[in-house]
Amino acid sequence: MTSVLVTIIRAMLPLINRVHAIAFGIKPLERNSLICVELRRHKGCTVKLSDGCKVKPGDPVIKLHFNNAWINEKKRSNSGLEKKVFPRRFVSYSKEGLQLLAKEVADGKYSDVVAVYGWTAFHTHAARLGFQVIDLPNTLRMKLARLHIAALMQAHRVPWLTKFTPSPKSIKVKAVWLSRAELLRIYGSAS
Repeated sequence: MTSVLVTIIRAMLPLINRVHAIAFGIKPLERNSLICVELRRHKGCTVKLSDGCKVKPGDPVIKLHFNNAWINEKKRSNSGLEKKVFPRRFVSYSKEGLQLLAKEVADGKYSDVVAVYGWTAFHTHAARLGFQVIDLPNTLRMKLARLHIAALMQAHRVPWLTKFTPSPKSIKVKAVWLSRAELLRIYGSAS
């Protein structure tokens, strides 16, 4: 029964992701980028970042998403090398995407954005990229997000998922934040 459910969910993920992207206006930075962006207003309480930036309710922010179509294409083009490419090169692809985003922010495309953030199970990698990691509240919305992220990781067959996590429920999803100033400082033209 469980394998049938997993098969059904895997088959439906591309459709779910497509509907989600259309509904929330999620767009890739460019065709060959790991990162997609969703421009939105911050909901929830004020987030105080370590560099002094305060993200208040209603402030414009960019929510970062991974480009699942890009990941699938990259895995197809590197078949047989999956463990070497994903997630090791994942960090460098993320850095390239953040550099592209920093260029667009510097060029004024997202002139009013206060910060960028995302929810991820890759929070250890995100911390290495300069993001501040913040625990998420244990709400139904976060449980659904964790379930969605776990399903994506299983669909993409992330190698360390089965090695280090006994079950999808044990995947820790956290918020990662980076202020506009830190994005430009770390990933701007000097990087």
